[in-house]
Amino acid sequence: QETRKDLAAAAGVDVERLPVGVSRAIVVAGHELAEMDGDELDEVLADHDEVVFARTSPAQKLTIVEAYQRANDVVAVTGDGVNDSPALKQANCGIAMGIAGTDVSKEAADMVLLDDNFGSIVNGIEEGRKIFDNLKKSISYTLSSKTPQTLPILLATICQFPLPISALLILCIDIGTDLLPAISLAY
Repeated sequence: QETRKDLAAAAGVDVERLPVGVSRAIVVAGHELAEMDGDELDEVLADHDEVVFARTSPAQKLTIVEAYQRANDVVAVTGDGVNDSPALKQANCGIAMGIAGTDVSKEAADMVLLDDNFGSIVNGIEEGRKIFDNLKKSISYTLSSKTPQTLPILLATICQFPLPISALLILCIDIGTDLLPAISLAY
């Protein structure tokens, strides 16, 4: 998308004369961000779909993260230096560089890119989602298969009947019938 500066240049007018809502993209330099208060920054984020922050200080990076979180957005931050650590820690997902990153940034981050390749972020998220889905399936299977085993024992205990099945027999059933399906769901 074109920024306000691009649209103003194409129209041959000054940027200040261009209405705010004309462009959905904006570039905010660090010196411009330093002059903004929290409300102005919130307004910039609300008025623009695409915001690029350039030449920002470590304190400004943290301010940007907090502003997006005030807008109820999920924030991911990448960084490699000590100065990025506060923003990495504050973000919902802090991502540090494994090769070029400092130990401080790696400690503050939630994820470390071992190869410093941004494409690895997408791969890592896909793998994480697969693991989470498989874990949900495995837990669901385990709970559904254990209910028929525990219900008769609970009822027999409450009603003071003799136990219908022994603990050793339950273990044999679990190992013989439930182990392989539960393992297959994990992969």
